Amino acid sequence: MPSCRFFLIAFVPVLFIYFIVPPPRPKRPLCPQRKPTYVPGESLILGISLSASYGTISMRNANGFFTDIGRIDGDGDYVAMMRRFSSISSSHPAPPYDGMEEQWDDQPRQWLRDARKMLFLPASSDVRRLSGLARSLVHLARSQAAPHASIASVVISYPALPGVFAEDIIDTARYLSLPQLSGGHGYPPRTLISSYAGHGMGLCASYYNASRCREEGLDHPVRSTLLVDYTSSTILMHAESMREAYGTANSDIDVSTWFLSPTSERINSDADELVRRKLLSEMVVELLNRKWERFRGPPEPLEDITVLLTGNPDDIDVDQARKRMEEAVDKAGFKAQMYHSNPEFIASQGAAEMAWRALTLHI
Repeated sequence: MPSCRFFLIAFVPVLFIYFIVPPPRPKRPLCPQRKPTYVPGESLILGISLSASYGTISMRNANGFFTDIGRIDGDGDYVAMMRRFSSISSSHPAPPYDGMEEQWDDQPRQWLRDARKMLFLPASSDVRRLSGLARSLVHLARSQAAPHASIASVVISYPALPGVFAEDIIDTARYLSLPQLSGGHGYPPRTLISSYAGHGMGLCASYYNASRCREEGLDHPVRSTLLVDYTSSTILMHAESMREAYGTANSDIDVSTWFLSPTSERINSDADELVRRKLLSEMVVELLNRKWERFRGPPEPLEDITVLLTGNPDDIDVDQARKRMEEAVDKAGFKAQMYHSNPEFIASQGAAEMAWRALTLHI
């Protein structure tokens, strides 16, 4: 039987590796990124928004206007994946890490992802499903562009769910060979952030100068913001205090979700819509109370909530949803500042604006 001395000697290398050897550093890409080229009229600057049940894509033009290219609904596997992502049990350590311990715990999963990418496979089965919808959206954009047009910059936004991470979006773009440029938007933005930018909030004027843009961003007002992504089959809500349109990829998020049961039929009757509106009100009140109830009192009581509405106008009654949300915010003790213009494409427009701003820092 091995002695205590044997176990002590065997354990010394483990202690050495754990406490002395630094954790793995982020790997540089195998192929260095080339400087992007931009040719007006020939280069595409695209924003993609992946939601819980659909995806949209918009293009940012050189004159500052947007072209909303189209929307594609996710298939059953995609929606089932998003439903799984909505469970807190789907969360796990992922970059950016909160500490060395978390990074070490996640290394086996990262090694598996790296092995798949070395074989030119998606980093995971979830990335494969995300890539499927993103690829369809990119093909849609290419089909409407000039034959010789090339993609110069892309930003993909994603829903705030416990089980989907910034690394999944980064690996999705890499698998599809889409140019992701570093910029003032930080990590790939969640839908709340891209919608916030789509409405012109949290954006600096000097976006061509990174340091000056950052200084301007610090002067932006802080807004208590609620995103409501509302369709006939899903309701996703995300509450956050916003200043700049900047993705942090933090895992501490305040969300509320509802998915139509996979065994239920999708019925858009008046009675069915009334049930969803009632559920919508209850979810708004619950999330606002959970996030900001403690800020009601002195010294500076919170009063206004910026509400961003996204969804398909053909799928829901936007005016009725807006009225219902205003009533729910009022019931929670706050006042709603509603932003509901172009709810279908506002998130992809915001992502496209971020893609344009990132491009200007590289050309």
